[in-house]
Amino acid sequence: MAPVYDQNDVLGALWEEIIQVHWKFLDADESMQKIEHRRQLEELILQYLCNIPHNHKFYLPPTVRVLESSIAKLDDFSAYKAANGFEAISQYANNLFTKPWRKEYKVIKMYSGFYQHEIAANLMGAEVLFEEMGYRTMPNQTLVLEGPICPDRVTNVSKDAITANVECQIMINIYRGLTEMSLRVNWSDIYNFRERNTMDIEQSIQLMAALIQEKHQKTQQARRKGIYRSYSRDSFSYFANC
Repeated sequence: MAPVYDQNDVLGALWEEIIQVHWKFLDADESMQKIEHRRQLEELILQYLCNIPHNHKFYLPPTVRVLESSIAKLDDFSAYKAANGFEAISQYANNLFTKPWRKEYKVIKMYSGFYQHEIAANLMGAEVLFEEMGYRTMPNQTLVLEGPICPDRVTNVSKDAITANVECQIMINIYRGLTEMSLRVNWSDIYNFRERNTMDIEQSIQLMAALIQEKHQKTQQARRKGIYRSYSRDSFSYFANC
């Protein structure tokens, strides 16, 4: 969903800055400058994702569907692997935007080792993001782009894929923080928490830790009550038969 803000809105200004830095990143040649633009872009996106409601995080609805389907349907899902998958998609989009005349970027073989290892193994239904760029999915397991590219469509996918990569990095940092506190959590729990709450990484770790510990305490209390009731019934039965 495209963000809509007033001109004086802080998040609106941040979104505009993300767009500008993203263009600089795409336009830069392979150099230290490009690396610096990417670092700056990720920092801006991180700030944006920690302050924006979940339904405004991504520009394209298919990005959300791919991420949520991957979490729900991939048995071995991890945010580490999903981050790699979205990074690979952003690389495809960046290459297509900067070198649209290259024939090898017009046909993508979904059965190739790179696609299978970097994308198909890490994300569910990622081909919809290529379709957003203008590719058509063919019966022979290829994605084909005919005619000239639409720069806006390609850059939107590039930006969203990078944003999804950063969202996965946020999930990873939360997972690490909770693991270091010896608290067990799964990726679905973290995503659902992120979906309902808008806050930074450290705040997320602290609140999730408190919720996990509270749940654990309630579980322990319920078990103790169950044991006590069972003991009381057994004792009553014993004395009734004496």
